[in-house]
Amino acid sequence: MTDPHRPSVSPRLLAITLGFFAGSIAFSLVGMMLMRVVPSVAALAGPALPWLMKAPTWLYMLALPAIALMLHLPALGWWRSGFMLVWGSFIGMMAELMGTGTGYPFGAYSYTAFLDPKILGHVPFLIPLSWYAVSALALDIASRLSLSRGQRILAAAAFMVLWDVALDPAMGAAFPVWTWETEGFFYGMPAVNWVGWYLVSIVIVWGYEFLGAFTLTDPPRHTVTAWLVNGAFPIGICIVSGLYGAALIGAVALLLPLLALEAHRATQTAVG
Repeated sequence: MTDPHRPSVSPRLLAITLGFFAGSIAFSLVGMMLMRVVPSVAALAGPALPWLMKAPTWLYMLALPAIALMLHLPALGWWRSGFMLVWGSFIGMMAELMGTGTGYPFGAYSYTAFLDPKILGHVPFLIPLSWYAVSALALDIASRLSLSRGQRILAAAAFMVLWDVALDPAMGAAFPVWTWETEGFFYGMPAVNWVGWYLVSIVIVWGYEFLGAFTLTDPPRHTVTAWLVNGAFPIGICIVSGLYGAALIGAVALLLPLLALEAHRATQTAVG
């Protein structure tokens, strides 16, 4: 029975948002493939080409946090869901501003003009929302593993880093949304970037757990779907761009949290 005191989310609205989310990814990947196979397609688009490239990306970056919010709103309510949105976005924004300004904690990098406009001329406005969305999904998955609170925080932060394994070569090398100022070991990315990702993710997830009292007594059904569809975007970009090694490594990394979840379920079933 539905709790009348908790907000509800229309299954149709969630399905439509997931559809737009997946559609924006498919549109972008098909467009990239067409421009590589048939370069003359770009000329046919004419002055509309920049918008045809940017609009699906903006839709993707808006749909992702909307999905995370809708997934957790019924269980967490407006106050805790709103706190997570603000906290995750704020910490992500501050980390990105510090990173683009000082090189810490991710290494020296800067964003290209593709996702303009930028906060203080450094960080695209929609980037902080991605920190919130993916960290919320990561903690959701970690919370299903029967871990202690401290273990959940560390696991969710690790899942964030695993998501970045495909993201960074896709957005830093294949289709540069940001550029590294020093040559790193993994498709131009320095190793310190993952250290920075892990530390920032710990701060974000710590806030969700200790300040936002994150609890999911009835875990949402579509978290795994959102995780997989979201991860398919950078993996697809790597494939279309010929970075097959990055795509393979990224796919394995993306699946590790889900394999841990499946192993946990199997253990629970065997014990039960």
